[in-house]
Amino acid sequence: MQPEKEFIAKTFEALKKKGIKTFPDEFLSSSTTKTISVPAKILIMGEEFFGNYEILSGDRKVIYQAPTYDEAKYFIYASRKKAAEISIPLSEDEIKQTVLQYEKYLDSIMKEIVSLYKKNFPDGKNSLFVMNEILKILNLVRY
Repeated sequence: MQPEKEFIAKTFEALKKKGIKTFPDEFLSSSTTKTISVPAKILIMGEEFFGNYEILSGDRKVIYQAPTYDEAKYFIYASRKKAAEISIPLSEDEIKQTVLQYEKYLDSIMKEIVSLYKKNFPDGKNSLFVMNEILKILNLVRY
């Protein structure tokens, strides 16, 4: 196995063993939420359309139109667990804070991967590729 592929596999296993936090469950502090039914699929970000952000299924069907970019990111991050319903805070400030906390968490994982890569491959130039591969395997995305 190539050294970088081996690094990807080992780092993935180490992060998985350590445990990856679930969004929004481990970041949401409010019980004041609304529940929205969605396909039990990973959703993707669409275009901004008349001030709303489209949330699309993999086959490009519009599932939801979020009024803010933070709410759109919330939907994308929450869809990673492929649940048929997404609970979202009623407060826009809470949506923003929940997304911000999760993105800080993702950023810490990304920094950890890059740091480990640089330690293992001091002259390596593929840290971003390797990090993205690990995030893809972990089913994580960062907007």
